[in-house]
Amino acid sequence: MKTRTFIKKALLALLVASPFTACEDAKNAIIDNLVYINEAATDKSKSLTLVEETSSTTLTVRMAEAAQTDVKVKLVLAPEKLEAYNKKNDAAYKCIDAQYVTFDSEATIKAGQVISDPINVTVTRFDTQGADYAVPLAIQSATGAELAESSSSFIVLIVKPITQYAPMFWYGMGMKVNGDWGIDLNNCTFEWWSRVTGYYGEDQGYSVNNQAIVWAGDPSTNSFYPRFGDVVYTNENGKYVYNFLQVKAMGSQFDTGDPSKGEGLESGKWYHFAYTYDASTGTSLLYKNGTQVAAMTTEKGKKLRIDCFELLCSDWDYWWDNIEMCQVRLWKSTRSAGQIKKGMYSEVEYAHPDLIFYLPMNEGPQEDGTNPVLKDVSGNGHDAVIGSLGKGDPSIAPWEIYTFAQ
Repeated sequence: MKTRTFIKKALLALLVASPFTACEDAKNAIIDNLVYINEAATDKSKSLTLVEETSSTTLTVRMAEAAQTDVKVKLVLAPEKLEAYNKKNDAAYKCIDAQYVTFDSEATIKAGQVISDPINVTVTRFDTQGADYAVPLAIQSATGAELAESSSSFIVLIVKPITQYAPMFWYGMGMKVNGDWGIDLNNCTFEWWSRVTGYYGEDQGYSVNNQAIVWAGDPSTNSFYPRFGDVVYTNENGKYVYNFLQVKAMGSQFDTGDPSKGEGLESGKWYHFAYTYDASTGTSLLYKNGTQVAAMTTEKGKKLRIDCFELLCSDWDYWWDNIEMCQVRLWKSTRSAGQIKKGMYSEVEYAHPDLIFYLPMNEGPQEDGTNPVLKDVSGNGHDAVIGSLGKGDPSIAPWEIYTFAQ
């Protein structure tokens, strides 16, 4: 009797369990065929460059296996996903305002298919004020299927290349940068774009030594002094050449390299330069087009002093070439190589707390024919007026439009 009772109980348990097992298997089959954003399976973001009034990209949603019935997917703008992305990537992207983006909020994976039609995402060009923006999208729901949480969101990073007017200076048309100076910095970065051409021909730039970019105080002590040229390098004929950037700083000097060894600057070509300083190590670094090209070590703990700030400050005797310049930034931080590389092709956030001043120099020609005030967009009041040093030609600077993009 005991044996028969045991068999009956075992059979009953099997019969009771079978429906639940079948349901569980069905459930697992559904879960295994999850819905996800196709692009998120290989990367969590991609860039969209704003070059026109509107710029577009596409995404798709898919499943691992063909859908048994139509699966309708709903997408939404998801700022919380951007917060997580920023935290993971040490970034500071802001969520785009909904008025500047349109996207297909619904997509369908049709029965028998594994992927939806393209989901269009369109961004209207807008003033970013130098900040980084992104479009964070997420699958909110999918009828008849479960979501793959790890791939249910995707970030479209907005890239806005610099397209702007840039002024041309010559013969000492330099300027004072307004403001109260006399500051000491443990950390510093100075960066800009410039293009040098010859007064008598585009290919004849860098024709004389000591064409000074900045005068901020005595560089033989604890200031810095970037300039084009010095009596350092000669060509095969023994003639001095000046097509390099030299930075005198903290009582020493270094430069972008020997022109006779193929490291010289080309007349008529745009370059991005950056100089950084870190007092904790006494290290100065020099970057050309986002790549470090030189390093210099001086006394540790010595602060960099800025007593004034004059741009393009050589007078008639030394400034013989034409120079176009823009996107001039002075920071009270030591920018990393990655930050310099990333920021050279786009504006940086105007209100960044580390900016001492930021002169885009994008005002363009004025209707009344005068030189405009070059505005410090950081809000710190360090504006400048072309020709305010009174050392050179007082004529009006011409302007051309350029685009700076990778």
